[in-house]
Amino acid sequence: MKVGLQIYSVRNHMNEDPLGTLKKVSDMGYKYIESYSHPEGKDVKTFGFGMDAKDAKAVLDDLGLKVVGAHFYPLIPEGLDEFCEYYAELGVPQVGCGGTWELDIETKAPYLNEAGRIAKKHGIRYYYHNHVQEYREVDGEYIQHRFYNETDPELVYFELDTFWVARSGIDPRDEMEFFKDRLVLLHQKDFAKDAGEPLVIFEKLDRQTPMSGEVYGQNKRVEAFAEVGTGILPIQDYIDKANEIGVPYILLEQDLTKMDEIDSIETSMNAFKKFKGIEWD
Repeated sequence: MKVGLQIYSVRNHMNEDPLGTLKKVSDMGYKYIESYSHPEGKDVKTFGFGMDAKDAKAVLDDLGLKVVGAHFYPLIPEGLDEFCEYYAELGVPQVGCGGTWELDIETKAPYLNEAGRIAKKHGIRYYYHNHVQEYREVDGEYIQHRFYNETDPELVYFELDTFWVARSGIDPRDEMEFFKDRLVLLHQKDFAKDAGEPLVIFEKLDRQTPMSGEVYGQNKRVEAFAEVGTGILPIQDYIDKANEIGVPYILLEQDLTKMDEIDSIETSMNAFKKFKGIEWD
C-alpha cells in the first residue's frame, strides 16, 4: 500500500502559494496526492490547483506528483460533469464526495448513484468519503451501510476515514472487511492522547439524532487531532488489514493541527516511515 497526501492538509498554504506548496509536498517525498475543491470558492473552474487542466498536468508531471483521487463538494452532483471532465483530462482514475452534512443524510443514496453515473461517463470511478455522522443509526442501520446497500456496486465505491470510524465507536478493521472490494482509498490521521474528550463521539451525542453541520463543527476540536504516530490509534493494525484486503493507497488527511501545516505533514511522514507494509514510490 502506497502513502499519499490529501492536499486539504495544507489548504492554507495552497491558498497563499499553490505552486510553491505542491513543490514542498513533492520535495518532502509525497508522490501521491488527492485534491479537493469547493465549488463555492475561488477555485470553481480550476478544481483545487488554481490552473486549467493542461497547465495542471504539466506542473504535476514536472513535480512527479500523481493524483489518485479528488474531492468534490457538495454531494448533489450539480457541476460534477465539468469536474469529472477536468480530472479525466489529468488522467485521474477516480473522484469522490468528501462528505455531506444534510440533516436528511439517510435519503442521499440516490444522489450517489447519479454521481457515479456521471463519473462513469468520463471513464472514471466515483467514491464516497465518510465522517462520523454517517455512523448514526436510522431504523437500526448505520447510514454508511445504507449507502453501501442502496448504491450500485458498479457506480459507487468508498474511501474510509479511519479516524472518523474510530470516533463513531466502530473498529475501522471491521469496516474495511465490510466494504472490502468497494474500498479504494483510506484516510489516516491520529487521535490525540490529551484530547480532553472521549474517543467515541456517541458517548456524548445520541446516535439516533440527526447531526447538523453546526453540531459536527462543535465536536471537531483541534485538540482532538494528532499527527500520525503521535496519538492513540492502532495505525499499524489498520495498515495490515488494508493490505490484506488490497487497498492501494493510504492518504494522510490532517483536518486540523496546532502545528504549521507543512511541519504537520512532515511529522506524519516521518511516522509513516516506521510502519511496515507501506511504500512511497
